[in-house]
Amino acid sequence: MCRLLAFAAPGPTTIADLIGTEQLAAFRTLSRLHADGWGTAWVDEAREVRRVRDALPVQRSRRGAAALTEQPSTARLVHLRLATPGMTVAHDNSHPFLHGGVAFAHNGSVPSVPVLEAVVGERHLADVRGSTDSERIFALVRRYADEGADLTTAAARATVRLREAFPGASLNAVLLSAGELVVVHSSERSPVPLADLCASGLTPADLPRDHAEGYYRMSWLRRPDGAVVFTSAGIDTTGWEPLPPASITTVRLDTVDVRVRDLHAVAAGVA
Repeated sequence: MCRLLAFAAPGPTTIADLIGTEQLAAFRTLSRLHADGWGTAWVDEAREVRRVRDALPVQRSRRGAAALTEQPSTARLVHLRLATPGMTVAHDNSHPFLHGGVAFAHNGSVPSVPVLEAVVGERHLADVRGSTDSERIFALVRRYADEGADLTTAAARATVRLREAFPGASLNAVLLSAGELVVVHSSERSPVPLADLCASGLTPADLPRDHAEGYYRMSWLRRPDGAVVFTSAGIDTTGWEPLPPASITTVRLDTVDVRVRDLHAVAAGVA
């Protein structure tokens, strides 16, 4: 149960430059509810994926402001964490996770970690460091990648496999490598977790923008300069395009070309 924001651009830029200071302030404000950690991954000048993360909310992190406003990059993802009940607030549980040059951040939860681990298998669980379901989902993506799938296909196959095991789970995710940004939108059967969102003392009317009715909705925007930005609910997305349900979007970082496809078709190798 988290917030996601990601972009790819033709040249180095910042989130503040892409969405404006007011929108960025609204996104940062979401950390008052999503206060169980934050993290970011980006592609640096050497075309390597770098990461910082913290168990503190972004508002209290020394590195938070710089990452969002002062550190240009050609691609970046940001994650604000609201821990699933029972999942520890700790550095190793903060997103994004990073392995083999790929960063991964997830928005949602699955109801049974033991079932998830059985799907992943012992070999790929060996690299897991934290206790979250999210890191284990990433391990399943790596399993399919190790079997020969490209990053988009591996993410699609992992999502479809988990959808079979967990029909109502939100499996929204963002992955970033040196060559592409991948956005998974797979939450069409996921109910809004109102009880968990209101556990902080908020009423549904007090929740941030679109949280009570569209918490797992994701949208994207193509800017006139060619940059593309993706976000979960919580900021003003007037003029943005909703991502289709059960879709996977790939952005090539060298060209910023965007390809939105049906998740199941990609998993099956027919799209």
